[in-house]
Amino acid sequence: MSISEAMELLKIGEAIHGSQKEKEVLNFIKHHAKGREIHVNTKEWIYSCKVTLNGRDVGATLMPYSKGSVKGKIGGNIHAFRFPDHPFKIKDLYAVAKDNGADAVIFYEEGKTRRIGISGDLPALSMSFRPEGEIEIDAQSSFKDSQSTIYEVTLQEGDEYVVVSAHYDHWLTGFHDNLFSVAVLLSLKKNLSSIKGKRGLKLVFFPSEEGPRCCTGSLQYDVGNVSSAIVLDSLFPKRVVFSSVPELWSLSFESEIPLKRIEMPTPFSDGWSFISRGVPAITLYNDDMIPLYHSDADLPVQGDQEYFDLVVKEVTRLVKHLINYDVKMENKLIPDYVNLTSQFA
Repeated sequence: MSISEAMELLKIGEAIHGSQKEKEVLNFIKHHAKGREIHVNTKEWIYSCKVTLNGRDVGATLMPYSKGSVKGKIGGNIHAFRFPDHPFKIKDLYAVAKDNGADAVIFYEEGKTRRIGISGDLPALSMSFRPEGEIEIDAQSSFKDSQSTIYEVTLQEGDEYVVVSAHYDHWLTGFHDNLFSVAVLLSLKKNLSSIKGKRGLKLVFFPSEEGPRCCTGSLQYDVGNVSSAIVLDSLFPKRVVFSSVPELWSLSFESEIPLKRIEMPTPFSDGWSFISRGVPAITLYNDDMIPLYHSDADLPVQGDQEYFDLVVKEVTRLVKHLINYDVKMENKLIPDYVNLTSQFA
């Protein structure tokens, strides 16, 4: 396996939680790895979006899970903001627009559009250029009850297990978030099959990571016999953030990948689904990809294959430790969403 598997997955298109496209990604995974299906409840996002600017239809991306039909003037009742330096700041700008009487909100940046989740009753769009003039927006959005599938591949049996996971749903192109990690797991199937230790080993592919928290796939996974977990998410050349419980920080010291930083666990990935239930976990990600995060510009870049090979080596190294390593969480952690981290309870 190589980065080419992620390139093939890219052709499927946007794999929204609970959708047919998400199932197509799952079928690709099943074709390459024999495993067990665990069905979970989720909600599929159903939407449509038509935008007319100065009398002409234009392309725009609807922000989940906003909706509404509005006419007006940009700079008047329609507020437009340049996309901020961090994607999560759009929620603050959205609130400012709402407080100042806006009927809709537009975020623009040159050459790309994004999907960033927003809670509110105003339609919110992402556009790849700065819009001006009169605009008409017709955005429909709803949830439909659906099922997704956790796919579990057992490489070694045991009384308890080390889990290596990645989510397979994604917004827009989603190459690095998270098709790259899916391809890494498929490659690890061969690399890790020969590793022996006192614990079992599983690869787990999670659905519905990008969806509403009510239906996160990893939160519906039974962690009763999981000793520790490694979660791969939003990996991007050439560095890595080692985000884990403090009890596992020492495992970062011999990293095969250049470290950007070591940090307390991020609550914005499937790793938190393990940690919140007392299972020590490491999330490997790289926020160097923030300029491409959840955008239609998240596509292959130079250095992907070399980075892919490093990630495979690093996860293999970590598994060799964790399959024999006794670790327990000494303290309860709570999420700190404001500062994008976690802290001791």
